[in-house]
Amino acid sequence: MDNETKRESYKEAGKYCLDLSKLVLGGVIIAGIMRLDVDNTPLFLFGGLAVFLSAFVGFLFIRLSNLKK
Repeated sequence: MDNETKRESYKEAGKYCLDLSKLVLGGVIIAGIMRLDVDNTPLFLFGGLAVFLSAFVGFLFIRLSNLKK
């Protein structure tokens, strides 16, 4: 795989992870607002952790795509 293809792959993976982060955040907030029959503490804990990790990985991929330009 050449460098340009690798950069584009990292960039798209980063965008995907950031989109995933936004979807999880929206799902956690909507579930909390709707007050579904779930315990909110684990929901916010695991949801927040998933948002943080996917956002971190997304920014890491985007940074890797811009690293060797």
